[in-house]
This record gives sequence, structure tokens and C-alpha cells, in this order.
Amino acid sequence: MRKLDIAIVGGSIAGCSAAILLTRAGHDVHVYERSQGGLVGRGGGIGTPRSVLDSLMEQDIVDDDLPHLNPPLVPLLVRTAAAPRQGHSTWQMPGGLAVFHWTSLWRSLRRRVPDDRYHQAAHVVDAVDASTGRVELTFNDGSTTDADLVVWTDGYQSLGRQLMFPDVELSYRGYMLWRGLLPEQQMESVGVLESSLVRMFYPTMPGNMVAYLVPGEDGSSVAGERVVNWAAYIALAEEDLASFMVDRSGMPRMGTIPPGALRSDEEDRLKKLMAAELPDVYSDMVARTTNTSVQLIYTARVPGYHRGRMCLAGDAGSVAQPFTGSGVFKGYNNVSGLLDSLERHDDLDAALGEWGPSQVRLADGLLALGEQMEDAFIWNPLDLAESDAEATEAWWKDAFTFPEGFSLEATDNRKT
Repeated sequence: MRKLDIAIVGGSIAGCSAAILLTRAGHDVHVYERSQGGLVGRGGGIGTPRSVLDSLMEQDIVDDDLPHLNPPLVPLLVRTAAAPRQGHSTWQMPGGLAVFHWTSLWRSLRRRVPDDRYHQAAHVVDAVDASTGRVELTFNDGSTTDADLVVWTDGYQSLGRQLMFPDVELSYRGYMLWRGLLPEQQMESVGVLESSLVRMFYPTMPGNMVAYLVPGEDGSSVAGERVVNWAAYIALAEEDLASFMVDRSGMPRMGTIPPGALRSDEEDRLKKLMAAELPDVYSDMVARTTNTSVQLIYTARVPGYHRGRMCLAGDAGSVAQPFTGSGVFKGYNNVSGLLDSLERHDDLDAALGEWGPSQVRLADGLLALGEQMEDAFIWNPLDLAESDAEATEAWWKDAFTFPEGFSLEATDNRKT
């Protein structure tokens, strides 16, 4: 493959990963990010399979000392009358995730993209395949540029997906993700979070919550300087979205309410809800948290990953539920697969034709896993209060089919 002029639309995790890999392969890459400033502070704690983080480190895509933690256990908890404070658990899964602060990951990636190739406040509003065989991008100020190939990495509300597959719509899943970050020093004790990523199920309503420690935004993993990341999945009827998705200033929001913008009456209501459902240790953690945020949960399936000389990567393609923990994995594999196809072909259309179907298969496997997890975690969970260790483990292993090369577990003792 000749060396290509490649435009990447979106400068977050997937966009920076794409820029690093494609630049190292010798292509001429420019990244266009619509935000005015850096993306620091945009996210909280996230996780990815340890094998994925190991691959990123081995290839020097991220720093080999990227601050992260490896919780070895994933206990499944529920509040019971006999265990109202710590919660009741009969089984814990061997953990297979590395967890870290979103900002630390983005900073590590961003440092590897030259400043003269990363264009901030570059808001792409249109793209067309030109008669020259190149793709022409139009920006909100009316200026244009063109490229041999455009890679859209602009997230779950992707303009690229809308342009390439206008019939594909986001599907609301009937619940939201309410998130918070609490400095460890504001907790009386981190307890089991010292060695665990805890998943808690609600005894009386659909949904569940996860909580785990991550290094602080400054990268410190020292005890007392870490941050507790919690994320609560809570059912929210579609007919209630319009009234709920109004921020503190009275502005309607689409999809997300950023930290600090959730109305105080809604934040208080959600905290009271968690006080009734969670073990006291964790409801207290939620109660102490300020500046919480909301993300509505959507999925989308794309029939292809390229059209003409444009392609999709990360959440710009198919969108799976976040509890799959597949975001970093998907973006990395989309781009590394594209690079492999480019290296095997001397014709761009042939390379894209080979690459696209493989990415649809990958995405479909993650979407299937997301639906399994949605059923098990939200709508039809096991009654943990009445289950023993053997039954709980059997339920877990029967509930999920992990796609090839991807797992949240630390062992290979799973259905494949």
C-alpha cells in the first residue's frame, strides 16, 4: 500500500490510538478534534482486559508505567437484612480487568501525537467522496481539506456514522448510568475495594452498581490519594427522558449530563434511592459524592465499517453497553485490523473490503455480550440473597459468551 493522507475525525482515545498506529506505519495523518481545549477531565474510571493494556504498553502506544490497578477479585453483592452494612456475597469472580483514570490514558496517548498533527477546535460538519477519489471534509467555519482516507472516531453520536449509514439509529435501552468519583480520603475506609472491583445488585428494582479504586487524576496510586469510581445503572423510562434530561441551568441535554450539571433535586432523589438499595458502606460512598454525571445508555449496530473512502472506529461504529468494558479493546482492534489490511493490499478499496466485514463480526460479538449482560445485570438478575456459591458461579458462567480474544475474567474457565 502506498502511503496515504489520512484524516482522523475525533481526538479522544480511539482517535489518538489510530493516529499513533497509522503514523508509525508511514502514513501522513492529521487529527481533527472539535473541542476548544484538551479533553482532560472528560471521564472518570474505566477498565479494559489486562491483555489489552499489556498490548498497548508493549507497542509503546501508552506509557509502560501508565498508572493503573489490577483488582484480583469481583465479588457479587446484595444488601440483605442480615448484612445491611457490607452486603451479602457467596461468590467472587477472579478479576481480569486493569482499571485506570480516563484522563491518564488520554494524556499518555495524546503525548504520542505531534502537536502539528492534532488540530483542536476543528469541527467537521460534512464529508463527501470527491470525484478525485479523495474525501473532502468541510469545517464549521466553511474551510475544507481532503484526504485519501477518513477514519471517524467521533464517538457514539458519530457524524461519520450518520453520513455513511443514515438509516442506523441509536437505540435507547431503558436505563441510565449515574456516575461519581469520590476521593479515597473522604471515605472512612475503602474496605474490600482495596482488592476488589465490587458489583452490587439491587434487591427491589432493576439495575446494579460497580465500584472500584483507580489512581488519582495526577496518577498517584498511593493509599489515600486514589479515587473511588462508582457507576450505578438505574432504570429510566423513555417517557421520562424529556423531564429528567434538563440540567441545573434549565438547559435540555442530549445523551449526557456532565459532572456538576445534574439538578440537585434529581441528585438527591437518586441518592435516596441508592440508600434503600445498597449496603450502607456503598450508599454512604454515593451520598458523599458531589458533581455526579449521567449517561443515557444506547446501542447501535452498523451493517458495515466503511463506505467509499470513509471508515469507522471505536464507538463511531457499533455501540455496545458500557458494562462490557470493551471500549478501549474495540477502538484498538478496529485500527490495528485496518493497519493489517492496508499492509496486505496495494489497493485501498481492496484493503477496506477485507477489513470491514471482520470488524462487523467483532462488533456483533460485543453487542451479543452486551445484551447478555443487560439481561443478567439489569432485567433478570440472579437472586443473590437466596443463591449459594456453586449456583452463583454456574449462573455467571452460563450467562455470558465472550467473543474470541476478549474476556473480563482472569482465567480461561469460561464458555467460548
